[in-house]
Amino acid sequence: MSTVVSPHSSSRTNTATGSLKGLRKNKVAQETYFLGIDGGGTKTQAIITDANFNIIGEGKSGPSNPHRVGFKEAVKNIVMATDEALKDAELELMDIAAACAGVAGISHPIHYHTMKDALDGSLGLDNLELVTDARAALTGALDGKPGVIVIAGTGSIALGANEAGEDARSGGWGPTYSDEGSGYDIARQALKAVAASFDGRSSETLLTKMICKELAIEKPSDLPSVIYHDDVKPAQIASLAELVSQAAEQGDEVAQEILGRAGQELGQLAVAVIERLAMQQQSFRLACVGSVFNSGDFVLQSFRRTVLRVAPNVEIGSPIHPPTIGAVKLAEILFKQG
Repeated sequence: MSTVVSPHSSSRTNTATGSLKGLRKNKVAQETYFLGIDGGGTKTQAIITDANFNIIGEGKSGPSNPHRVGFKEAVKNIVMATDEALKDAELELMDIAAACAGVAGISHPIHYHTMKDALDGSLGLDNLELVTDARAALTGALDGKPGVIVIAGTGSIALGANEAGEDARSGGWGPTYSDEGSGYDIARQALKAVAASFDGRSSETLLTKMICKELAIEKPSDLPSVIYHDDVKPAQIASLAELVSQAAEQGDEVAQEILGRAGQELGQLAVAVIERLAMQQQSFRLACVGSVFNSGDFVLQSFRRTVLRVAPNVEIGSPIHPPTIGAVKLAEILFKQG
């Protein structure tokens, strides 16, 4: 007789010994486990923790922003990361007390409910909360305290909460007409600079040679055949932002200017949130999250100048916890609410 294995089951070999099953059941019954998921435009990460937020299982997969890969692929990657985390923790979904998924691209109610229904059907968890990836990142980065977070990876967004419990956001509208200062935006500005240089409309830049090599083309006039290909995703374009950082470090002024503008744009996202929450004169933490902030001083210096002009008492730094821990902390709140 064949055995049907659930896609959410642990891949460990089941024992036929009832006593061992009983030992495992007793062990799990004495513990409380939470599942936290961080789903973005580039990758999806899942962790499982105990009640003290010690990580006992981790899983990774591809992007889960439905606007970038579609809902079917997004849900598939969330499930894949979850299954990997469960396997790593040697647990099953039934062992999870509560879960929270922070997913990009679900701000609109229609997108939210579509994703929530899909996850409820795929995971089958009774206690599953769905929030935006920015919300999970905010909770983790500030450890639940008032403040502001700016996320700059494939896309960009700022989110904040003040002492009164009010919250506000800025940006996060997607690559077509927003995502200022993001990896995608930096790459887009780099491509524009290469095209302008090739046309003779602007100065030469190291980016021309670097981007052509990265995309395996001979000259900038070959760019349209690569960039406008149906299979090219925003995350693939955004990966070119790393070349801008490399060129800037080598003294390329065009690349340095692109990164400086990105820092200013990200600073303006933060300022918009700070002003809407009337936090200009308050002391609070501003956490910088995402690959763009790893680009060095060319981004950070202009970012800091833009923010400090409006909020001189802000403490700008790294997040206290990653978004996955933020999601786990939100899962704990859900669990305690019963």
